[in-house]
Amino acid sequence: MRNNNQAVVRKLSKRSFLANKSRNLFALIAIVLTTVLITAVFTIGISLSDGMQQMLIHSYGRSTEVDFQYLTQDEAQRVAEHPLIEEYGLSRLITATTEGVFRQAQGEIHTADENFAEFTFSKPTTGRLPEAENEIALTSWILDAMNLPRELGQTVHLDFEVAGTPYSMDFTVCGFWDIDINLNPYGILYISDTLADKLLAGVNPAETRIVAGYYGTTKLTANIDGKLSELEENVDTILRDTGIDAEVGGVLFNDAYDRAGMDVGIIAAMALIIAIILVSGYLLIYNIFYISVMRDVRFYGLLKTIGATQKQLGRIVNFQALLLCVVGIPVGLLLGYLLGIVLIPVLLGFLSIDYMPAPPNPWIFLLGAALALVTVLISCHGPAKKAGKISPVEAVRYTGLAAATAKKTKRGRDGAKISRMAWSNIFRSRKKASLVIASLSVGLILFNVVYTLVGSFDVNKFLQGHINGDFLIADTDYFSFAKPYTPSYTLGEDLLSDIKELGGVQEVAKVYYANGFVPIEGNMKDGLINSHRKRILAEKPSLSEQEIDEIIEKTDFSAYGDSINAQVYGFDNYWLDKLEENMIEGNFDREKFLSGDYLLLGFDGEGMIQVGDTVTFSLDKDGEKRSYEVMGRVDYSALNSLGAHFISMPGFSVYLPSSEFESLANPNIMSATVIADEAAVDSLQTEIGALLADNPEVDFRSRADYIAEMKSDNQQFALIGFTLCAVILLIGILNFVNTTMTNIFSRKQELAMLQSVGMTAKQSKKMLVLESIYYMSMALLVFVTAGYGVSYFAVNAVTQGSAAYTYQFSFSPLVFCFPILLLLAYALPIRVYKNISKDSVVQRLRENE
Repeated sequence: MRNNNQAVVRKLSKRSFLANKSRNLFALIAIVLTTVLITAVFTIGISLSDGMQQMLIHSYGRSTEVDFQYLTQDEAQRVAEHPLIEEYGLSRLITATTEGVFRQAQGEIHTADENFAEFTFSKPTTGRLPEAENEIALTSWILDAMNLPRELGQTVHLDFEVAGTPYSMDFTVCGFWDIDINLNPYGILYISDTLADKLLAGVNPAETRIVAGYYGTTKLTANIDGKLSELEENVDTILRDTGIDAEVGGVLFNDAYDRAGMDVGIIAAMALIIAIILVSGYLLIYNIFYISVMRDVRFYGLLKTIGATQKQLGRIVNFQALLLCVVGIPVGLLLGYLLGIVLIPVLLGFLSIDYMPAPPNPWIFLLGAALALVTVLISCHGPAKKAGKISPVEAVRYTGLAAATAKKTKRGRDGAKISRMAWSNIFRSRKKASLVIASLSVGLILFNVVYTLVGSFDVNKFLQGHINGDFLIADTDYFSFAKPYTPSYTLGEDLLSDIKELGGVQEVAKVYYANGFVPIEGNMKDGLINSHRKRILAEKPSLSEQEIDEIIEKTDFSAYGDSINAQVYGFDNYWLDKLEENMIEGNFDREKFLSGDYLLLGFDGEGMIQVGDTVTFSLDKDGEKRSYEVMGRVDYSALNSLGAHFISMPGFSVYLPSSEFESLANPNIMSATVIADEAAVDSLQTEIGALLADNPEVDFRSRADYIAEMKSDNQQFALIGFTLCAVILLIGILNFVNTTMTNIFSRKQELAMLQSVGMTAKQSKKMLVLESIYYMSMALLVFVTAGYGVSYFAVNAVTQGSAAYTYQFSFSPLVFCFPILLLLAYALPIRVYKNISKDSVVQRLRENE
């Protein structure tokens, strides 16, 4: 008998599933959308993490875990033979050159074995590594810079010196490879071991590394046996066993393998977005199945009368959900992955990271499917439990109304009003109303957050960090953030005079730059020690103050030489107002400053200098020393657009009048800002470009260039944000549509009964429309109160301290969304009511649910 009952239950549940087409469609769409969003977020997050690591590996120039940079050949041999060394590659540094094409990007001449070339992405893709004495392998851009074709057999001329001995030699190209100059902003050249032995004859690497020349030192790049978490400990073991000092040997870990810091932000962002998706998906799927169960109360009651158990009824709901998952989750996984693949290059472009394709990660599909399935099962748990608890008696008496306590009869002079009836109908099922309102609100709030963030882009604030006029002219390398700026002497007075003569140019304001050399004494020595103390503490935070003091006592500070670097800027008179408005300590006296006896202090991380101190330094190592009194301190971060885009540590930066540079024999003009008439900006773009066309070492940017760049980034962010918001908002709208349609269909008899006692069709439609509008109005109330609060705190947290964004309150999301939603609230009930009104009142009254 029991088996017969189970067969009947299965048969009836199958019929119910097939008959419930509307529910199945909505549920399937909900499962697909939820899976799409989850999979897209996992695709972007996991691929971004993997892509960033690959980018970092390429950026650090090697795929290995650690470098021993400055070893003697004997030390390198000991390290290579250590049992913890898993694999390694070897290279010897011959010299570095800044002659010829390497004036802007330094060239480094090495030897390399096959492993080293492979591990450092410098293995020739055309040709091979050098074997003969006159052969050379190099990066392909060097051939371009020398105006040579990318072909084997080309003759390359190099001028360089090794330990004070000059050489001028010709080489035959035996191999070359491509490399991104922005990731590796220097030229790599490999020569043969045969020639290296001759060039290094009589050179002692142990001595050259003491004076920081490093001629002939051996670099060993290696992967270490064991877990990444044990890397530092294992390297310490190698150093201890081989007797090599970490500072002397130049141990350098590859930070690309430190996934913890990189992944925290990605994981946090993924968790937040997925939490929002899960809440939205849960609300929709739960509501769909909850309404379905309530609609089929009599069906479940009938199953109870023929012997179905509570567990069986719960299984019916879960089984129907799983059937929909069989179709919905695979479709969602595919669409979500494709959406993620489309959005990844956009996001990486926004982050200024080159897209590096990676094979599909199986974890994307496993995590996406698992989370989507769990979301569906959790969403169905409540409705399944409800279905199992339905009794036959409850099913017969079910009217679609929530049980309510008895209330006093309401009395009024004007009778029952349509608006009051509509309001009461909403709260007949408070749970259903809450779910719809919450689902709509989540999508709207998220949309508002993204819209507000995108709209908070502050053009003026962004430009202050990049340009302070209409055009910025500088050395080509100045516009690259891949390496610190170094004096290039490419901008000449003649060129700037020609630019000043152009029509519409009001001013050409220059900024000079030099590396100042300050004697290490007094506060400078204290600052150097303090900087070293911070570095030790950062590397080994577990050390006590006493242990750090002991390390400092043993440190040989002579490696720094007898001076430390100061970044010295010379400002034209045009910039004096900017200096004065950014003073944070002291008083700016224009006359005193222009006298050349005073300076302004910028960055000073170690507190080496105080206002009122006298600072003595020279603008070149062998130049005349000059003394200046510190007039005050300025906010150096506010002058970033006029700076060298890096901070020298240990060291500090100072600002002088340009007259102090103009007296030098060969001053370096770092940048020149052109201030022009507004009407002449477009024509000057072309004219300045023409003037610089024959000077590839000088480049320029306009305000329009920076604005276009930032707007492009902002648009890319908007594309990603609004895409996710649109899908989540769609989930909320589907929830509303499903609820409204189900609500009206389930009340066919009730509406017919109202019509039979005198309510007109027009009044019925008005009541249903008002119910929908009330839903939207309550979602509006949540949006205006909680939504704008969430938006304020979320966007403020992101924009605080941002160089390009300032929080901007906006009513635009409200103005944009709610007319559309109100139109939907008006049109949907009327359309559904027309469908149910095709039957006569009598037919609807006789109909059994």
